Amino acid sequence: MDDSTTDPKNYERFVQLLTRHERGIRAYIRAGLPSSQDVAEVMQEVSLIAWRKFSDLENPETDFARWATVIARYEIMKFRRMKARDRLVLGENIVEMINAEGLEEASGRESQLSALETCLKKLPEERRELVLDAHVSGTSITEMATRIGKSRNALYQLLWRIRQELAECVEREEARLT
Repeated sequence: MDDSTTDPKNYERFVQLLTRHERGIRAYIRAGLPSSQDVAEVMQEVSLIAWRKFSDLENPETDFARWATVIARYEIMKFRRMKARDRLVLGENIVEMINAEGLEEASGRESQLSALETCLKKLPEERRELVLDAHVSGTSITEMATRIGKSRNALYQLLWRIRQELAECVEREEARLT
């Protein structure tokens, strides 16, 4: 192990960059793999490889996300080859096309996620908790509707309106940032 992997400042810098870009990298991996378990497995491998090779990266502040996404691309291909004997999978040429598109969209996903975070913060707390509960917690719509005293249909309509509001806000935020 070289000195760069034992230097606490280097480690701290790596963790900060990985934390900052993990959602985008994970989203890229999710686009190429079918299950969340597979995504977690590949993300872990990408993190380990990125740490081992971090000292080779010349401009970490500007290049980390794209560099880590390239590592993810190769790890997805490696994972798919390994799993190919277990089940039917897409051909390598199609996977390459999907991965290439994913690389191009990686920075766009980061800006969308950032805009979505901003827009979620702008929502009133009750609406924010409701939409997060519907998309993150795994709570069923029926359970949520019962808890807040609405019918399932009324809850679906409310969630649709909140999503529309978020989509419009994200669009405005992205336009403002460009």
